[in-house]
Amino acid sequence: MRTIRYAMLLLCLMLSSNAFALVAGGMVSIKRQWPATELGYLDMDFPTTITDEPGNDGYTYWAHQFWFKNGDGGYIGLQQRDGSSKWLNFSIWKATGWTAEPGAQCAYFDHEGSGVQCSIDYAWRERATYDIRIVAEAPAQWAAYIVDTGSGAQRKVATIQVPATWGGLTDSTNTFLEDYAQGANERASCAAVPASSAVMHAPTAEQGSVSPVSSTATTYGNCVAIARAACTAEQDCIAAANVYGTLGSPQRLLNEQSGYCLDTLSGGTQAGLWDCTANANQQIERDDGFRLLMRSRSQCLQADADGKVRLADCGNGSRQRWMPIPGSKEVYNIGARKCLDPMNGGVRGAYLQTYTCLANGYQRWSLKP
Repeated sequence: MRTIRYAMLLLCLMLSSNAFALVAGGMVSIKRQWPATELGYLDMDFPTTITDEPGNDGYTYWAHQFWFKNGDGGYIGLQQRDGSSKWLNFSIWKATGWTAEPGAQCAYFDHEGSGVQCSIDYAWRERATYDIRIVAEAPAQWAAYIVDTGSGAQRKVATIQVPATWGGLTDSTNTFLEDYAQGANERASCAAVPASSAVMHAPTAEQGSVSPVSSTATTYGNCVAIARAACTAEQDCIAAANVYGTLGSPQRLLNEQSGYCLDTLSGGTQAGLWDCTANANQQIERDDGFRLLMRSRSQCLQADADGKVRLADCGNGSRQRWMPIPGSKEVYNIGARKCLDPMNGGVRGAYLQTYTCLANGYQRWSLKP
């Protein structure tokens, strides 16, 4: 009898655990509206930077969704799948065939509609920027490419065939962040969704000559409470899950190599390094748009065009957005696409700049109460 009771208790616990599991699904949507086009666009580029990768069994998809004139739609983007595997996925609904490049896996699919899906095992890296491109290389033939903008290395994924009656790409696209863990891999709660963040830089069409008219970011879904999204005036957009901008209370930013803290030197506008003290020149707050605010939240740290980091009136520009990179402890500026870095070997009084991200000691920063 005791054995039966124990078995029943174990079964109840298992059922209880499953009952509270959930599919997080989509959490961030970024709608882009483009200039009207009669025939449709023949190419689009979607620059993407993952600033916080979800890690093992991430089951995360950063996808760029598009539609065709007189046709259906598709999407393309980076994925963190099971284990440590990383992929690029390219799919089009109601497609009729494909030509796979070496290493690509293509097949017809029949879930959530039907069409063709092509994927490649692609070891994308945190904080690297990738240009993800779709282009009509011949009538009804749409190819996908990915370019590592740091090295310039380009890889073609596949070409997917669509019906001959379809036109070019429409004037509306949508980018989304999704946690697609399902079944036995479902999350125990929204808090259990792996932390992730990405910058969806402003896309372009027609070989870079056309930009969107507007970009609007929203959060939604079962785990909307853990999602964060924002778009800048330049239409660079942030999509994050379980990564929050707000710090809760003012902090100081410590440069781990030098031992000095970020300081607005002598109470001016130039940011530099100085002995860590509890004064107003070093007190930093951060909002959910990932701006670093100082001086009673009235001014923000900004990466200026000359590379220097200074205080400026808070606005909606990309150069005032700073993403933490947990894996390397770098602080990445969205507008400059570079990292916070001390000049002159990080000596006391050294100015701060944005510089190519190197993941070295001088670019390692930590928050200090």
